[in-house]
Amino acid sequence: MRPLPTWRYTLEMARHAPRLYLLHAGLWSLMNLLSLAPGLIAREFFDTLTGGAPLRTLSLLGMLSIVAVATAALWLVAGYVEIIFRFTMSGLVRRNLLRLILARHGASALPFSIGETISRFRDDAYAAEDNMDWSDEIISQGIFALIAFGILIAIDAATALVVIVPMLIVTAIAQRASVALGRYRAAGSAATSQVTGAIGDIVAGVATIQAANAEERVLAHFRRLNERRRSAILADRVFTRVVDAITGNTVSIGIGLIMLLAAGSLRDGSMSVGDFVLFVAYLGVIAGFTTSLGQYLAHYRQTGVAFARMDALIGDAPPEALVERRG
Repeated sequence: MRPLPTWRYTLEMARHAPRLYLLHAGLWSLMNLLSLAPGLIAREFFDTLTGGAPLRTLSLLGMLSIVAVATAALWLVAGYVEIIFRFTMSGLVRRNLLRLILARHGASALPFSIGETISRFRDDAYAAEDNMDWSDEIISQGIFALIAFGILIAIDAATALVVIVPMLIVTAIAQRASVALGRYRAAGSAATSQVTGAIGDIVAGVATIQAANAEERVLAHFRRLNERRRSAILADRVFTRVVDAITGNTVSIGIGLIMLLAAGSLRDGSMSVGDFVLFVAYLGVIAGFTTSLGQYLAHYRQTGVAFARMDALIGDAPPEALVERRG
């Protein structure tokens, strides 16, 4: 059977633990909400510096300290929930994968070696877990990036509209590169599986290898597999880093151009110092989302490869059985 679309797997995994998923999403949404507060406080702070109101300045500094402490505390709570959430998601996939393998007919052998099978339990289940962690965070990050963008529109619409340009460029680059990223990830995962499979076979057949005096031939074969894996993994990592660098630098160049435009508004008096500080702060929020979106789109394609590799282990079982809920 053909694997399901990646979004179907993601939805079914979220339905496995809906309360935990919503708690994780809520905590990170609150974290993203708190990231908007320092910019607003900084705007009021700089706008009151010239007003001769020291009490108001001190109160704003106190508010900023409260936000910092609250953010640190929220990091601890959200981090604890994320650890439980991640292990719950990967545990679901690994448990179902093992159950479906054990349910195969006794005469039906595994389609891959033991070592290669274990690599799918380890690496591909982790990719599914990572995708679940990103899935809700990227949504909440996008929502609050839109809120920040709306505030920037209210300050200077013309300059704020330029923010969309690097976002569109990054999204287009990530979308075009996602096919190649999926291909590199598939090649790297296959090469890793061959190496781990060979290790399992060598350990299991060590007596036979010694009896046939084939140690040198086995080691030469293992070195060839390891070199193939090194090349495939290197290509995957390099291409992923190149895409990340292009998207990140595109955002940085866009921010530089936008700040030049904002500086012109500051010079002609249409924007206050506080507004300029808020503009710079929220550009960071929007830039962070833009970069994360590009990385997530690339990772989403790689997650589809991971699910396809795990689906190849379960034989004739329906693909949804990989992520189905059980009591």
